[in-house]
Amino acid sequence: MNDRPVMIKASSVSKWFGSHHVLDSVSFEVRRGEVLAIIGPSGSGKSTLLRCCNGLETVSDGIIEIEGEIFADVRKGKAVKIPKDQHFIMAKKIGMVFQHFNLFPHKTVLENVIEAPMIVNGMDRKSAIIMAESILKKVGLYDRKDYYPSKISGGMKQRVAIARALGMNPDIMLFDEPTSALDPELTGEVRNVIKSLASDHMTMVIVTHEMDFARNVADRVIFMDEGRIIGNAHPDQFFEKQDHPRIRAFLQKLSDR
Repeated sequence: MNDRPVMIKASSVSKWFGSHHVLDSVSFEVRRGEVLAIIGPSGSGKSTLLRCCNGLETVSDGIIEIEGEIFADVRKGKAVKIPKDQHFIMAKKIGMVFQHFNLFPHKTVLENVIEAPMIVNGMDRKSAIIMAESILKKVGLYDRKDYYPSKISGGMKQRVAIARALGMNPDIMLFDEPTSALDPELTGEVRNVIKSLASDHMTMVIVTHEMDFARNVADRVIFMDEGRIIGNAHPDQFFEKQDHPRIRAFLQKLSDR
């Protein structure tokens, strides 16, 4: 794994919302084909970190690199200007799947998937449809391609959201608690799609509250607390040989539920 190229590198990244210090000098990296799970209590900065990695949030301090190129660079509060074209090209390398789907309700499943490739990438409609149908087969939704979001289940909606992100042919996929808005019986179908992507060696960062998911899918697990990374290990080491008292207490609390 360590000989693979670094896809995301965060160096001393901090983020403030007013006086609230959401991220406190966070550093980590993700290599090509690696699946990184980020866990921790609510309000620990997990989602904000993802949003900084794809440019939805600006960093207050620190550096983020995407595939070796500077994506964000703020030192002592002063931002280094990144050319818009360069920033846009890098941002397109990153797919994002949100907790609440964010599908276009007035467009069919197929139309949701082809929209961005046509508008952003300039793909012709025929090529976009061929690409989208292939992805919908992969996520098990080809037979629902002409349905509107209101006519499919939450698990299907999230799979459409994954298909839509894959339609932009990203190098990296970010998932922000992709199953937390779903009923328990629907989470399995989304997990299976993500497992399939992992078997295809897609580089992924997954914020999740599901410990079994993190244990079984991730190559590495990061634990965040109060805006800092306080644990970073292989799942076996993280879950079975954990010696950090804060992380042990968190895991114990979950197991007592």
